[in-house]
Amino acid sequence: MTIQYAPAARLRQGVPAQAAVARQAPAAAMPVKMRCGKNPGSGGLVNLAGRAVAYSLIRSQKAKNLRLMIGGENGLEVVVPAKFDLDLVESILIKKQNWILSKLDYFLRIKESLYLYQQQSGRRVLYRGREYEVETRVAKGNAGTVQVEEGRLLVLVPAEAEGATAAVLEGWFRTMARLLINQRVRVVNQVLNLDFKRVFIRDQKTRWGSCSQRKNLNFNWRLVMAPLQVIDYIVAHELLHLIQPDHSKKFWSLVERICPDYKDYRKWLKTNGHRLKFWFELG
Repeated sequence: MTIQYAPAARLRQGVPAQAAVARQAPAAAMPVKMRCGKNPGSGGLVNLAGRAVAYSLIRSQKAKNLRLMIGGENGLEVVVPAKFDLDLVESILIKKQNWILSKLDYFLRIKESLYLYQQQSGRRVLYRGREYEVETRVAKGNAGTVQVEEGRLLVLVPAEAEGATAAVLEGWFRTMARLLINQRVRVVNQVLNLDFKRVFIRDQKTRWGSCSQRKNLNFNWRLVMAPLQVIDYIVAHELLHLIQPDHSKKFWSLVERICPDYKDYRKWLKTNGHRLKFWFELG
């Protein structure tokens, strides 16, 4: 399959991004949610309003206070400082039980609606913003690959692994993400002309991208399911953290000057992000 690469998002030329770098040395960018430096703990079950809720306990060398995180894939995560008194965890969870249960129910409803959608419309998945029907076919020579046809993704699997559709498709998506996102970084950076180290395609659970202190750019492989304009926005977002490491008004002003329609792309991710995150879990 040949992928046609072309600038997608409305990236404004002539924006003084490089001038901003000249006025201010590029600062190392820090993600909003730091997940480094954490050591896995244990976890357990807690009774919240009559419901047994499982949680994962994560000890963090950088955390100063207990923090709760809830997602569709990881469920309830409790991040605590290294020397936190674990006897206090259960009482805190009970105190926050209304918020915890409402968030867990929210993600459960999303999964149920996606499952129902798949049952009603067949196995359909987003790829580069377009919806495709997923069809599985047993093959020999080229098993383990995906072919893009009009309106469908044909997943070729070996006879002994007919149930491997989701695994084969995910592997192909990760490969396409690596090719596409690296290309979009080069295209967008032709406008910005900023220095960065390396590009990593990762299995991030809570973020679409990040920019590290070492000037490495990290992107979620699931972005390959989004429209090209959305991908370009995320790429520009992370590149601009090389200039402005926070999410201050100054940062969003830079984003708007480079990508004027960025609010539309943020809205798209908010509306459709769950489809990108949970499809393979359901599949």
